[in-house]
Amino acid sequence: MVNHHYLPALLLLMFMPTILFTACDRDTRKLPECFDLQGHRGAMGLAPENTIPGFLKSVDLGVMTIEFDLAVSNDHKLVISHEPWFRSDICLQPDGSPIPQEEERSYRLYDRRYVEIEQYDCGSLQNPNHPNQQTERAVKPLMTEAIMAIEEYVRSQDRPPVRYNIEIKSDEAWDNRLTPEPEVFARLVHEEFLTLQEQLEVDFMKRVNVQSFDPRSVTAFRDISPTIPIAILVYSEESVDDHIETFGFLPEIYSPNYGVLTPEHVARAHELGMRVIPWTVNNPEDMETLIGMGVDGLITDYPNRFNERYPDYQASSGNCGDSAL
Repeated sequence: MVNHHYLPALLLLMFMPTILFTACDRDTRKLPECFDLQGHRGAMGLAPENTIPGFLKSVDLGVMTIEFDLAVSNDHKLVISHEPWFRSDICLQPDGSPIPQEEERSYRLYDRRYVEIEQYDCGSLQNPNHPNQQTERAVKPLMTEAIMAIEEYVRSQDRPPVRYNIEIKSDEAWDNRLTPEPEVFARLVHEEFLTLQEQLEVDFMKRVNVQSFDPRSVTAFRDISPTIPIAILVYSEESVDDHIETFGFLPEIYSPNYGVLTPEHVARAHELGMRVIPWTVNNPEDMETLIGMGVDGLITDYPNRFNERYPDYQASSGNCGDSAL
């Protein structure tokens, strides 16, 4: 016979698993205000990476931010490319012939003027890591051309303005061989931002941030333009404070590999006033886990998978102001 004095406690224990599951489910499915869904290299799981077709695909999928990488041509033009060379598995030579894998790093963008670079096809070969990617002929675009195309497409589709998360791809071993030195690279990026600001006749520079794994590049950019937000890219399991010490300044955005991110990292980053946007999150269950930790956004190759899990998400970058950066 159950003592009636213990009945409330027993009922609580009986229903506790349901209560805990409901709370967990609610937390992982609720998005914070101005959640920043970012399309990695456009939407590289679905369309050729770092190409205008890929960027427009990510717009169609409702991302708030388009993420891409920068390299530099021989005539100092900013080319959107993850590597400062033509990869053999995703690019074809101008005559349609393959690039020998063992020679791909000799196909340097920094050795070629852009009129040569744009002759290569980097969209017709399917990325071997993304079997759902729809291929089409595409070139490595100039940053200015890509952003102008995206802005025009966004207007034509009557969508909210998108943001841009732009990575300076630099490494000390690449200096003056594959890319210019960080100070030169940063200056080129800032100059093109000013050009875009003038051409677009909108406040473009309020919708952009710069990121890098290389502390030298983002430090150089911050010296030139202290008002544009910076994201530090990290992949080690060190503490948030250790990463900040490595970079030498407090950025606006903390962007780690999702696999090393912990609730403690998120809490500390928020305590310091940074937004937390991990990369590259392709598994819907991982998305939910990270959202449960309290991240402010995520970078993914598959925005469609996020949309399937969060069908009510609406990118609202035009209404988020600086809080989205």
